[in-house]
Amino acid sequence: MQRLLITVRRVSSPLAALRTGTAIIHLDPSGPVRLAFRAGTLLLHRPGLPPLRQVTLTCASVGLGTPMFACRGGQLTALAGMGLLKARLSADYDPASRTLRFAASSVSLAGGQVQLTGAVRPGIWALTARVSGVDLAKAAQLVRPWLALPAGDTLSGHLDARIAVTNLPVLTAGLTARTTDLGFSNAPGTVAGQQLGASLAGTLQHIGQRLTLGLTVHGMRGQALIGPALLDLAAHPLTLSARLTRGGVGPLEVASLDVKQRGVIDARAQGVVALSPRISIQSAHVDVTRLIFPGAYTSYLQMRLASSAQEAISSSGKLSGEVRISRDAITRVDVEVRDFGFDDPVARLFVRHANGEIHWAAAAGGSVSRSHIGWTRFGAYGLAGGPARLTFLLWKRNFALLGGNGRLPVLNGAVLIHTLVGRNLGLPQATFDFDADLTPISMPRLCRAFGWPIMNGELSGHIPLVRYRHHELSFDGNLVARVFDGTITGRHIRLEHPLGQWPQLTADVEARGLDLGMVTRTFAFGSITGRVDADIRGLQLFDWSPVAFDAKLYTMPGDRSAHLISQKAVTRIAALGGDGGAVTAALESGVLRFFHTFHYRRLAIGCRLRNQVCRMSGVGLAPGGGYYLVQGSWLPRLNIIGNVRRVDWPMLLTEISQGIDAHGVKVQ
Repeated sequence: MQRLLITVRRVSSPLAALRTGTAIIHLDPSGPVRLAFRAGTLLLHRPGLPPLRQVTLTCASVGLGTPMFACRGGQLTALAGMGLLKARLSADYDPASRTLRFAASSVSLAGGQVQLTGAVRPGIWALTARVSGVDLAKAAQLVRPWLALPAGDTLSGHLDARIAVTNLPVLTAGLTARTTDLGFSNAPGTVAGQQLGASLAGTLQHIGQRLTLGLTVHGMRGQALIGPALLDLAAHPLTLSARLTRGGVGPLEVASLDVKQRGVIDARAQGVVALSPRISIQSAHVDVTRLIFPGAYTSYLQMRLASSAQEAISSSGKLSGEVRISRDAITRVDVEVRDFGFDDPVARLFVRHANGEIHWAAAAGGSVSRSHIGWTRFGAYGLAGGPARLTFLLWKRNFALLGGNGRLPVLNGAVLIHTLVGRNLGLPQATFDFDADLTPISMPRLCRAFGWPIMNGELSGHIPLVRYRHHELSFDGNLVARVFDGTITGRHIRLEHPLGQWPQLTADVEARGLDLGMVTRTFAFGSITGRVDADIRGLQLFDWSPVAFDAKLYTMPGDRSAHLISQKAVTRIAALGGDGGAVTAALESGVLRFFHTFHYRRLAIGCRLRNQVCRMSGVGLAPGGGYYLVQGSWLPRLNIIGNVRRVDWPMLLTEISQGIDAHGVKVQ
């Protein structure tokens, strides 16, 4: 057997440089020609690629004849920054066609295996790589010189993939990949995935100065959080397909972007995206064929509304529509609502079988189309109503109800909306105007809806023009309601910071002709008959708690109805004036104990609240420096006299609540 020894100090090319190489060719007449090559260092002329050291290449059989040169049964080993590299090799070269073909297998990479095949001849080349079982966390460490994950981001799972690159007939790269256990997360926790099963197929072509990418991603297992969207791919498999092109350094053209998620959405988008000096959408058109509930709620809305209350929300129906974008801003939205419904039992908010069209435009004028929405049933906060239909305009941050009289059924009555206009909605300078009428609504039904004590009568009246300006709600008139067979009127009503942390209300309230029998039966205060008026001047509420007012409840002048008061009511009123114990003792002894009701001529209870102290007053002055709360008539005549002028307001609330707590009413 003969050997041929070749030693080189350095070999250079534009791609690589070899230092200190030795090749030994074993020539055995009775066996195959073998090759053994060793090199000290192989430098690859690409930024970030580590040098290969102690490079060894052996060929179990070398073909030296014509028409080709070949290396079969080859083995390659080398030391790199990632550790020891090993591969099985085979190659052959045909001088006639000047074609080199090669294959490498059993290449260990990031915990997986890689196989390479390729062919090269003048002007034409092709390369195919297959990877299996690659550990993505390890792979991320290997590619850090060229592509690094943002700080705090994580990547896990395994990948099988095939990559094919060729320049015949044009430069083309194809990729297919599949994973069954993909995991990822970013540092803020707004993007995450766990045990994802997904596949990817894509083709990239470079023709002249134009790049074209076709891509399809299919997810069928696991869950992913993308901002507010929670994708359950097992329940709702997702397919995303895109075709993108870019010419030179120009913008990215989105020829098509299709999103199909079973039971959730079917949509397509087209547009142009600028990539420099920053990424921005120059123009786009999104066409949503179907947005299906409840899948759309659980996928796109539930995380944004996540709380124990919203988790109980149920929804149904479909939406469809179009969205247009120009220069990073939405310019138009058109939505069709079909048989939509939702139910939040915690907030007692629901809508049934809603249908309509909603149109929004970023500019006023001819581009604004009328919107309309109708439903068969609607409810909020315990109030429910039947069919309704509203017509309105939406543009910029503005809303205007059309038609003059939008009718919203409420229980057995309705709210007739004459004006509802909002401007700059969502901004600090937001304003709106509203006025309406209430057709009679049953008070018993209204009380049951709100969980109040049952009150007789009907609620009706006019809601004057309500204005919201500079964080203040004001009424251009009086708010009138008819209850307890009388009338209650609110005047000079102003509410500051209604949506803020500390709302403040000021108003004057007067009641005329209230039936005391209805009132006292409602609140279990003890029976009193007759009619009363009431005045509350200078009412001030801070965070919905009274801080100041001047109030008085008194017998209506000229009232000719029967004036009777029960023992229980006598003790309650006496307690307000500070003599509850003495009056109770008097009623339980002597002749008074035989009477259950007493006649009275008139009554009055006044309170002027300042600094948590209520200055009490009544019908008028009584002998001994007190004041009459109730002046009796007939026999036995019973007068209730108050002797305490200054009463602690929280204590007074306690006294009042004792008279109505039998119905579970909370006094605040």
